[in-house]
Amino acid sequence: MNTKIPTVTVLMAAYNSERYISQAIQSVLDQSYTDFELLIIDDGSTDGTLEKIKIYKDNRIRILQNESNNGVVYTRNRALLEANGEFIAIMDSDDMATTDRLETLLNKFYENPELALIGSHAKVIDANGDLTGHLIKVETNPELLKYRLLFGNSFAHSSVMMRTDVFREFNGYRVPLAEDYDLFFRISTKYPVLNLDRALLLYREHLQGISKKYAAELENQLMPIKGNTLELLGFPTDTKYQKMLTSPFDWPNIKTKDYRDFYIQLFNRITPTDRQRSLDVQKFIFERWYDVIMRNGGRNTLSLFFTKPFFEWKYITAKQLRRALKNTIKNLFK
Repeated sequence: MNTKIPTVTVLMAAYNSERYISQAIQSVLDQSYTDFELLIIDDGSTDGTLEKIKIYKDNRIRILQNESNNGVVYTRNRALLEANGEFIAIMDSDDMATTDRLETLLNKFYENPELALIGSHAKVIDANGDLTGHLIKVETNPELLKYRLLFGNSFAHSSVMMRTDVFREFNGYRVPLAEDYDLFFRISTKYPVLNLDRALLLYREHLQGISKKYAAELENQLMPIKGNTLELLGFPTDTKYQKMLTSPFDWPNIKTKDYRDFYIQLFNRITPTDRQRSLDVQKFIFERWYDVIMRNGGRNTLSLFFTKPFFEWKYITAKQLRRALKNTIKNLFK
C-alpha cells in the first residue's frame, strides 16, 4: 500500500466492466505523470470485473467494493470521503486516457490557480478500441462556455479533472442521470471552468453505453436540472422556463415573445451589455433565438429574424436569412 499522499486521485467507478476495464486501468498506469492514486470502486459487479482489477499489483491502485449495486452517483460520491489527492480526475471504466492527460491538465491548473475544473475533447473509439475518426468537440472558449452550459453539457465527463475541495464543496453528484452536467454547471456558477483544445480522452462508443441505454430517462432528468439552473440564476423555476432552456424549442403554449423576454433577461444576467460580449457569444445568442423562430415564428419568421438585441449583420449568414424567408413564405400559405 502506498502511504504517500498523491497529488491526483483518478476515480474509476466500475460495474460489470470486465471486457474493457483492463484497457482503462492500463491507460492510467501508463501516464507520463506518476504522482497519483487510482481509486477503483466496484459497484457490486456480477461478472469478472473484480478479478480483472486484482491482476494489477501496482501500489498506486486502491480498490473499494460496494456491498451491492448502488449506481454510479453513490459510487462516485464515495470519493467525497475516500479521495486523497488535491485533484480528482474522472475515468470511466470503458474509456482510455492519452498518456499525457494528467500531466497536461495539472500544468493548466498550476498556470491558472483560479480554475476549478478542466476538460478536453475526446476521440471516439469503437468496442474493439479502434479509432472511429470521430471527435467529440467541446467548447474551448471560456466566455462562450458559460452560455453553452445554460442549454446543455459541454464537457466530456471522463476527460474532466477538478479540485477535490470544490467537488466536496458542492457535495458531489446528485441526480442519477446527467449527474455530470448538473455538477459541472453548479461549479461553473461560482468558479472559472475550462476545456482544453486537445483530445486527452479516448471515449468508447458501444451499445451498452449509459447514454444509449438510458436515452429517454436522460431526457427526463434534464428538466429538474434546468430548474436548478434557473434557481441558481434567480429566475422562476416553473416548467415553462425550464422548457425555454431545453431543445427543441417548439414547446406548445410558449409564445415567441416569452422566449424573447426571457432570453434578454437571461443573457443580461451573465453579461450586462452587448458591448462586453465577444462576437462568438453574440453569434451564439442569435443562434438560440434563430432556433426558436424557425420552429415557432410561422409567417412572422422573417420579421422576427431582425429582432433586437439578437440580430446583427456582422454574424448572421446568408443561409440563415434564406431559410427564414423560406419559412415565412411556406407558412403564408398554410
